[in-house]
Amino acid sequence: MTTAVTGTERPRRALVGALAALASVAAIAAAATTPPAPATAAPADRVVVIVPGQQLYAGDAQNEETFRPLADAIRADGHTVVYAHAAGRDVASDARLIQRTVAPFVGTASSIGIVAHSAGGLGARHYLKFLGGSAVVDEYVAIGTAQYGSPGGCSQPRDAGYDTCMYADAITALNRGPDAPGPTRYSVVQSDGEWTDGRLDGTAQCRAYSPVPLANTGFDHTIEMRDPAIIADVRTSLRGSCAGSVVTQPVDSFDWQSTLFPGIPGPAGDAIRDAVPGVVPAP
Repeated sequence: MTTAVTGTERPRRALVGALAALASVAAIAAAATTPPAPATAAPADRVVVIVPGQQLYAGDAQNEETFRPLADAIRADGHTVVYAHAAGRDVASDARLIQRTVAPFVGTASSIGIVAHSAGGLGARHYLKFLGGSAVVDEYVAIGTAQYGSPGGCSQPRDAGYDTCMYADAITALNRGPDAPGPTRYSVVQSDGEWTDGRLDGTAQCRAYSPVPLANTGFDHTIEMRDPAIIADVRTSLRGSCAGSVVTQPVDSFDWQSTLFPGIPGPAGDAIRDAVPGVVPAP
């Protein structure tokens, strides 16, 4: 059945049609001028290798539990964490282990960083300097690494820890000429009461020292990887920034003795540093 359209209904229908057409035109114009919503970016496929230190080596599972707060914080930043369970007793052997750990990610990860504690930092630096690691690792963060050696290492057997002694051939080789080849960025992040200051020469280095409980006792060294301030500074370095100061020192501008006991100021610190060669003489 056909319904007649009255004279008053025709204008009303015409107005509704015009409004609908106008709305359609507006929608088309908005679609043409409004940029599309950006696609959600996938998290960066960055791999961070954690290298534990000698004094903590009690099996892989225990290492990973010890470093869990640090690893969890790094993962929270969107990175993949893997471990190179170096023993910290033979620098060259540790370096080869780190090389094998890193190798599967070269060319597949967007970037590779290394976070090493204590003696683990020596093996990691050997990898960077002598095994081509500096070409693939963008950030090296050392936590409490005695880069120029420590008197404590001198009491260990030649094949089981002596590499951390300031007189060891491994230390001499690492620090002959520029200590830290680029383009890798280098950071030292540690307690302000560490027994060595972790400095390197020949390149820009971030140096960040934070208060940690029981500084200058050695206990601070064992808890750095669980300390919130140290963890925060590590995350800052992995982002390409520095929580402390960026320092560049000329090649071979300091010796191992000057790196010892930075947290003991004044004459007391000088006296301890001067006494070390007498207590631990060169072989």
